[in-house]
Amino acid sequence: MRTIICNSVQSFIDMAENDFLNGLNVHCVFPVSDSVKKMIMHCQRRHSIKHVSFSENVS
Repeated sequence: MRTIICNSVQSFIDMAENDFLNGLNVHCVFPVSDSVKKMIMHCQRRHSIKHVSFSENVS
């Protein structure tokens, strides 16, 4: 399975909103707060993203 790397919140949102992440694994390499992680997980469900992982711990 392919894993897409997102370097920023904006790149994640852009790719999710354009349906480029449907059915794929996504790895986020930017630090996230609790609220950003919650938003990303909402997008995961909304856009049928298979799995989201993070390099940084939630700040």
